[in-house]
Amino acid sequence: MKWPSGKPTNYKFHQETEDILNVQINAELKAFYYYLSMAAYFGRADVALPGCESFFMQMHHEEHEHALRFLNYVKMRGGRVNLCPIQSPLDQDWKCPLHAFKTALDLEIEVTDKLVEVNAVAEKHGDLNASDFIITGFMEDQMKSINEMARFVAILSGIGDQALARFIFDKDLLDYHVEPKFNILRLKMRPNGSDK
Repeated sequence: MKWPSGKPTNYKFHQETEDILNVQINAELKAFYYYLSMAAYFGRADVALPGCESFFMQMHHEEHEHALRFLNYVKMRGGRVNLCPIQSPLDQDWKCPLHAFKTALDLEIEVTDKLVEVNAVAEKHGDLNASDFIITGFMEDQMKSINEMARFVAILSGIGDQALARFIFDKDLLDYHVEPKFNILRLKMRPNGSDK
């Protein structure tokens, strides 16, 4: 029995474009996994940096949304989603915010480089829709993320291992760079998990 038997909907969706979009899904899931690891580390009682924990949980959520957008795009174009194993961090002891933010910067650059590759393949095959999806849907946000991570690395490189400076950085991160719905301290203070 042959099923599904519907007509393919992959109008001008080249196999090479589909394949590289599947690679992009895996890159987004890798970043998703790394950011979750970072959030878990900074949320430990013996580390206790709620700003870093909240920030990386927010980034974890963002990468998950990106992966789902790519997955849904491949399906919408009539392609097949091929999920690969997610590469976990080799060392999940992030040691300090600087180490984590350097890794985060590398992740954002890696994801952006892969987006450039996806766009190049889409353009090679004259796939304006896929190219537009990448350029308008992701590239500006990626540039902002790279800039933000690079700034955090520069700040953290300058403060060294000073406890007060690390505390102030973490508080600033929580107060100015984390959406309220990801603020771990705010979530813990809500009665019965309410959103108010």
